[in-house]
This record gives sequence, C-alpha cells and structure tokens, in this order.
Amino acid sequence: MRKQTLQTMSKLLQKNNPVILEIGACMGEDSVIFLREFSDIQLHCFEPDPRSVKIHQNTVKDARCQLHPIAISDVDGEAEFYQSIGSPDETGDSSEWLQSSSLKAPKNHLEVFPWCKFSENTVKVPTRSLDSWFAEQDIDQIDLIWADVQGAEENLIKGALKTLSHTKYFYTEFEDDEYYEGQITLQQIKTLLPKFKVIGLFYNNVLFKNTEMPDSAPNTIDQIVWPWDLFPPRVLLQLGKKRLKSTVKSLQGKAKAKV
Repeated sequence: MRKQTLQTMSKLLQKNNPVILEIGACMGEDSVIFLREFSDIQLHCFEPDPRSVKIHQNTVKDARCQLHPIAISDVDGEAEFYQSIGSPDETGDSSEWLQSSSLKAPKNHLEVFPWCKFSENTVKVPTRSLDSWFAEQDIDQIDLIWADVQGAEENLIKGALKTLSHTKYFYTEFEDDEYYEGQITLQQIKTLLPKFKVIGLFYNNVLFKNTEMPDSAPNTIDQIVWPWDLFPPRVLLQLGKKRLKSTVKSLQGKAKAKV
C-alpha cells in the first residue's frame, strides 16, 4: 500500500530532485522507497524513538538522506515519549511493534488495537518545532512533508506554520477517533490549514496541497489524486478486514469483562 502511495507522489511532484521531509520515519521502510523513487532527492527524516533510530541507521545508508533523532512538535525542548510494543500477529513477541509510538499517551488505541501495548515507562526525547529547524536550513521550498506522528498532528502543524507556507504538499495520517489523548480530527486539521486544500483523501490518510504555491510546469491544471490511486480497492478491503477484526475482538473482550 505505502509503496503504491509513494509512487503516486512521484507522479505528482514531477521532478527527480525534490526536497522531502519524512516526519515519523520509524525504521526507514518509507525512506528506502523515497530514495528509490527520486534519483536526486534531498530527504530529511525525523524519528525520536531510540529503537527505531538504531534500525533506521542500519537500514538506510545513503548520503541523500539525513536522519534527525528528534521529535517534531510545537516547542523546542524535551518531552515524554510513549513506546509501543506488541505483535499484530499475536505471536507473543512483545517487543516487535514500534510503529504506534507517540508523543501522546494512548487512549482509544488500547481498545481498538488490544494487541498493541505500550511500555510502562516513557522515555525522554528531544523536541523541536519544524519552524525552528527550518530557519536553520538552506532550503527555500519543500516539495512534500510526509508525516506519521501518531496523534501529535496538532503539535506538528502549530509548530510548522511558516514551514508549511513554503511547502507544496502535506501528507499525514489522521483519526476522527481519539486514539491518543488530545488527538485532533480531520476537520480540525483542515481548520489549522486554511491555505491548503484536500486533493487526496482515503481511510485515515489525507493529502493537502498549498493553494498559494504555483504548479510546476507542465502542471497547469490542478491535480486531483483520486482515492483509488492512493489506495487500490484490494488494499482497501484488506485494511477494512483488519480493522473490523480488531474492533470485533475489542467488543468481545468488553462483553466477557461484563459477564
């Protein structure tokens, strides 16, 4: 799914040398695909989880990619970080799932995905606002921000308003359910981005376009990335089944608890 989505981004950007910020790079799976898709890419990856940072460093060895071991938030400083553990395959391995770690404490995520646990102890991680980081860079324009911050979308956006004004496309996950404490909805994300419009929306991913930045030639017509380009029907079915299974399991657990 993500590989097809990234390939769609390649068609959308129409250039081989984009500047891309990957916020929440985790173990580097998407980083590797970005590097394959764009020959002259300038890729900046941000990942605060020490476990994921170590894996990313061992996986992505490319001069075109810079890894920043920090959490992007709305302030420069330090914050508690909630590390996810668990196994979606119910193998009993409690250490393999890193992808749900967040600056936000888990809430409904614990019920919807009961197999995903969180470490009893948080870790301290350095935080920076994207605007603070961007002010130090020799970058005039960002082609794409690719964000997966697990419920911390509000922190990211509020600390990146100037950076976003220099950004052509912004792609992020979202949830209208409060998976993490204080997580904002898609409508609230839209409200924070009045100069952006949605051009791709499906399941829990949204692609925004900056309406104040001109299209690059030959993009003279506003592009629409249709949902089935980002998420083919077969993938949608798999996602739906997976989420339904998790929801049913959660409801069954609640029913047993009441007995």
